[in-house]
Amino acid sequence: MHILSLKPTYSDDELIKEFNSEQIDKFYELFTHDFIENTVIIRGKKIRITPVNSKVQEFSIYKETFVHIITRETSHGRIYTAERANRVHWIKPILENSESKSIFYYKWKDDKGICKEHFWFFKRDFMVVLKPFSSDLMIVTAFCVDEDDKIRFFERYNDFKDGNGTC
Repeated sequence: MHILSLKPTYSDDELIKEFNSEQIDKFYELFTHDFIENTVIIRGKKIRITPVNSKVQEFSIYKETFVHIITRETSHGRIYTAERANRVHWIKPILENSESKSIFYYKWKDDKGICKEHFWFFKRDFMVVLKPFSSDLMIVTAFCVDEDDKIRFFERYNDFKDGNGTC
């Protein structure tokens, strides 16, 4: 599949914005196929997930990495974000096409000093974030890039590209 042909799983009319176990199970099926049943390798490194189930009560039957992808951190805990979940099947193609001009790649050190790799599917405003894990890479999260965050992410991308990155 060509990366520019990626579409959300459900149309805007079909996507249920609040918690819906039927749709979440479909997203989990896609995630399981890509990252539990199969192996993804980029630049010689295996892509890993956190294999334990989530501690978030309503998501405890799903792997922690999946829950980080389909939820967003708020001051009240993690909340389900349907738009993120609806694109979970984009993660593997984005990583597999990381050398494409459609993917803006950069490294950036977070507040905890962890150097994370960012794969920004710029034309579709979707970001995949990985971190080092032993000799491999682990999925941290993936999310839709908000309009308000584009400038900050673009500055980080340009800094990295210009050799002024923080990692």
